[in-house]
Amino acid sequence: YSPRELTRWKVALHEAIKNVEGMTEENIIRLLVHEALRIFVDRLVFTEEREWSEEQLDSSVLQEFSCNKDILRRPILFSCYLNQDSHYVSVEREQLRAFVQEKLRVFYEEELAVHLVIFDEVLDHIVRMDRVLRQPLGHLLLVGASGAGKTVLSKFVSWMNGLTVYMLKVGR
Repeated sequence: YSPRELTRWKVALHEAIKNVEGMTEENIIRLLVHEALRIFVDRLVFTEEREWSEEQLDSSVLQEFSCNKDILRRPILFSCYLNQDSHYVSVEREQLRAFVQEKLRVFYEEELAVHLVIFDEVLDHIVRMDRVLRQPLGHLLLVGASGAGKTVLSKFVSWMNGLTVYMLKVGR
């Protein structure tokens, strides 16, 4: 990793806490871990690398902050969706799932008549996409098998954020 990633980590933490009053130590530690997972671990391809990185991150946080291991319980999800003030706050998976399913009903009626099943990995991807698209000049490169839902999910998250999606068709 380069200093660029450390700078992104610092900027992400600053953006998340700058307008939030009364953030607890637990929330700050969880935010720190969440941003580290997004910046460092999400780039890794192999499961062994991801697990090793998460273990190293957890042990470093436990050592440096002398906190309870329960603070690091997974999943660690942060989102602006469930907060009226659009603050980036910790959210519970089931609350987020209910919110996303409600938005998906509206998306289905207004935009794209496609059915999505919202399982845990889809929620994780929605939170990741939302985080990136909220950043200045945020952009995504989605790689995966055809028909896996990359296009629909990116259109859905963009729609929830009031963004327009432009797609390039590559051909000969």
